[in-house]
Formats: sequence, C-alpha cells, structure tokens
Amino acid sequence: MEIRKFRSEYKLELIPASHEGIFLGDLVWDPILGPPDFSRKGMPNTIYTAFLDAALIDDKDWEQFRKESQDTPLVSAHFATRNVDVNVEFVSELEHPTIGKISGDFRTENINKFTFGDLQMREMDDLVRIKIDQFLEQMKASHWNEYDGSIRRVYMITELYYGTIRMVIEKQFSGKMEAILEKAELQLSGRSEGSHAVVYEFSHNDVPFAMRIERVRNFNG
Repeated sequence: MEIRKFRSEYKLELIPASHEGIFLGDLVWDPILGPPDFSRKGMPNTIYTAFLDAALIDDKDWEQFRKESQDTPLVSAHFATRNVDVNVEFVSELEHPTIGKISGDFRTENINKFTFGDLQMREMDDLVRIKIDQFLEQMKASHWNEYDGSIRRVYMITELYYGTIRMVIEKQFSGKMEAILEKAELQLSGRSEGSHAVVYEFSHNDVPFAMRIERVRNFNG
C-alpha cells in the first residue's frame, strides 16, 4: 500500500530494496502490481547489457556507459525543500543499509516520524538518452523479436533520488536508540533534542530511496 501511495503523491517509485548497487540505466520489471523487481529471470540487469548481448556495443562501450551512469553528479532535486514522509509501519521493509542496522533491534512503532529531507538526485544526461534511443531503434529494426519477451514489460531508471534520513524518537526511547547506534557504529549527521522527542539525522551515503522509471518499449531520447 505504501508503494502505491508514494507513487501517487510523488510520481516516483519508492525503492524497498534500496542499496548502493542501483544506477541510472538499470532495468526494473513492471512494478504496477507490487514492489520493483531488479533481478527478473531473463531480464538484462542494465539497458547497456541488452545492447551488449545484441552485439550493438562491445565490452569497452559497456564499461564506458556504466562509468557514466555511476559518475553522474548529484544535484538538488526539483522538490529539494520538501520532506518525503514514509509511513513508519513500512520502514522495516526498506532494505536500506543504514535503516537495516537500526530496524533490526529497534521497534519501528517507537519511531514517531520518518522522513527523507535535503533531497538530491541523479538524472540521465540528454546525450546518454539520445545514445540509448539510437541503440533501441537499431534493436527494434534487427533484434526486436529476439529481445521483445525480456524487454516488453521492462522499465529503465532515468532518475535516482537521495535524501538525509530523519527519525523522530520519543525521549523515553532515545537511550536505546543511542545504544544501537553505538553498537552498529553508525555516524549521525545531526541530532536535535526537544522537550519530548529527539531527531536523529543520517547522511544518505549515496544510497537512493526513490527513482523515476520509463518504459523501455516507448522510450524517447
């Protein structure tokens, strides 16, 4: 339910399986009926792998495309001043490295509020989009029947979103939280204390929490 609500409100896809290995150009199986699937049987892991398999590019080209996708600079997101609220009941399902070190030992019902703030993004460069579009046209002209089955319902990541993680904890639970942080050797990027609650902030550490995806079949560079 949280995934559908998030999609409706922000026009983006929440990434439950968020981790460092997600990059622009990666492929995702149709997420309409559930969470996105990054490892569907028969689906290439990236659009560049599909081009490599179709002999449209060589290994050196693949490495260059992949490097470009990994090196795309972070910029402020177009809604950077907003906070993206996530239902705390859903937090334990976010397979985020930082969150995972906390949610295993800290009951999510003790979290009053969970948000991503100071939003940044990586966006696929226009020149890369044009290159991908050109290769897709070549594939459709000469290899489409061979790859249609694995591409038909596949989406491609064209934007990735990152944000400072903020958790609001009632003061009575702050001692346990800080014991967990010390045990897990997690570094805070900020901490503020009010009369009834404590706010803990963690850097995104280059781990995306949301993405924009476009259908490969209808992609337009």
